[in-house]
Amino acid sequence: MVGIPTWSPAGDRIAFILTRKGETALWLVNPDGGGLQQLVPRGSSATWSPDGRWLYYSVLRKAAFCIEKVPVAGGTPVTVRCENSGPASVAADLTLYYTNQLKGLNGGWDSELRRARPEAAPSQVLARVAGSRVPVDPALCQPVLSPDGKMLVAPLLDGAASNLWAIPAEGGPLRPLTDFGQRPILIARRVSWSPDGKYIYASVAEMDADIVLFDGLVK
Repeated sequence: MVGIPTWSPAGDRIAFILTRKGETALWLVNPDGGGLQQLVPRGSSATWSPDGRWLYYSVLRKAAFCIEKVPVAGGTPVTVRCENSGPASVAADLTLYYTNQLKGLNGGWDSELRRARPEAAPSQVLARVAGSRVPVDPALCQPVLSPDGKMLVAPLLDGAASNLWAIPAEGGPLRPLTDFGQRPILIARRVSWSPDGKYIYASVAEMDADIVLFDGLVK
């Protein structure tokens, strides 16, 4: 499986995941399709540093997810945090926004959005999102920071519909950016911002289902 392409802020590389035989690795490729290379053999949830020199990612270590970063030019990965965490975004001032996976009241997994600066310092909780509100899989909660550093945006479920919700980067109540009503809209994974911060790109699907009668199958 190939997916989740993420452009470097420098515009010269694209990071993506490639899953083979149950193992997900992080790969890099140039915009013209050249320079294909595996960066790390295991990892997901890729997030670039603002200068495009480092790639942050989440990897399972000793039964807990850790945030690591690796220099794109080559080198040894560096452990950033190990709190059952995944990176969300890195701001221009190097504030790290990340999610912690926590057991929810219903036995499932919730996501707690936190920020820390420097990246290994004590963190501040910005919001907690119930796992039931994350489309497809609770582990896919990955808010993306706006270019001006003022808000993070992620798709969340409102009944049958996925909508885009904004989370203030300084903390505060969440607010909806879209309203699809009761339409069965699905927005999965992470969104992308235009460089000027005026637009948000998201993969949107309208789901549908039919009830079909099978006659004569049971005798």
